[in-house]
Amino acid sequence: MTISQTGFADLATTYTSTVLTATKLVTVTNGTVPARYDLVLGAASSAPAAFAGDITVRTWLIAAPGVCATTPPTGTPSRSWATGVTLSGDLAAAATVRYCVQTSITSAAAGNTPGTTMTARMDLRAHAGNWTSPVTTVTTVQKVANTAPRALVAVKKTHSAISMSWSAPDDKTVTRYQVYRGTDKISEVQSATTFTDTDRVASTQYEYTVRAVDGSNNVLAASNVLAVTTNKQSPAPGVWFHVVTADGSCVEAAAPQVEGRVLATTQCSTAPSSSFQFVAEPDGTYKIAANTTARVWDSRAKKQGSSDVTLSVEDDGPKKLEQRFSLTSGDDSIGGFQIRSVQENRQCMQSGATGAALTMQACGTAPVPKNQQFTLVEVAP
Repeated sequence: MTISQTGFADLATTYTSTVLTATKLVTVTNGTVPARYDLVLGAASSAPAAFAGDITVRTWLIAAPGVCATTPPTGTPSRSWATGVTLSGDLAAAATVRYCVQTSITSAAAGNTPGTTMTARMDLRAHAGNWTSPVTTVTTVQKVANTAPRALVAVKKTHSAISMSWSAPDDKTVTRYQVYRGTDKISEVQSATTFTDTDRVASTQYEYTVRAVDGSNNVLAASNVLAVTTNKQSPAPGVWFHVVTADGSCVEAAAPQVEGRVLATTQCSTAPSSSFQFVAEPDGTYKIAANTTARVWDSRAKKQGSSDVTLSVEDDGPKKLEQRFSLTSGDDSIGGFQIRSVQENRQCMQSGATGAALTMQACGTAPVPKNQQFTLVEVAP
């Protein structure tokens, strides 16, 4: 005693925002002995129960050689993969029976389950008298295309702009994207998978999400949330700054401001000796000039050990690199810079207790030590 089927595997479907229904013909063919058949449709044990319940299953008989209509006959019952469907009947020897099987999911359910997959199962057997055929089991996979933009990341940031990119979703019906900063929609005509948000505030955290939109203007799933903080603003030219440590002290170049005078920290004041100007070089580095004398900071970093930071006469010769510094962002929670030597990029300026000398030490990495972080506070003219 044998019985077979064709067509169930064709129900393999990827639902998208515009493809929410699959209708296929399943044909059951009996062997050489008249028999009764049981065709059981349902979800495999590994299928997510809620998702299996979201997919409606409708079945109806169809005479040969007809084709399945896209709309079931009036009164066709609606079940789901989770509840299952059992179809039974009697077949003469070598006879066939044809069923249209339609599965569908609502747009709302699909939108809530992007990337979800389930396995549907069909069990078929025949029996006559005390005889029962072996069970024939066939499986097929149904899933919802991942409509969410994937892997939203920041690719570049400055003190006033954040550039981001993401990967396109699997759903090929997506034609554009909406970009959100927090709850504010800042772009809705974005077709590329990149975006730059400008005119931002320095040292400020922003959160972004991207939503896909299909050709019918359906707004689909959202990406991951991207939280990113803008860089600290680089010091403006011609402005005097206090260089403030994490504990609130100020760098001081107290008199006498002579060659080799060691910089130290002290209580912040309006004294000119605690004001410095950052003069940008074409390569983005800075020389840091004292307010009261024609002196600049000197790291002496080429000695390859810790060394005091001093005031020196500006030198455009062999000592130039000792007198140039770069500013790199430190801990966003503090809002500071690391001040690195250009001569020896692995050395950073480090503060000690109030009154102690500033020295060049090995640069700390994340988390950046607080005593290697400095903020720049503009001095009122």
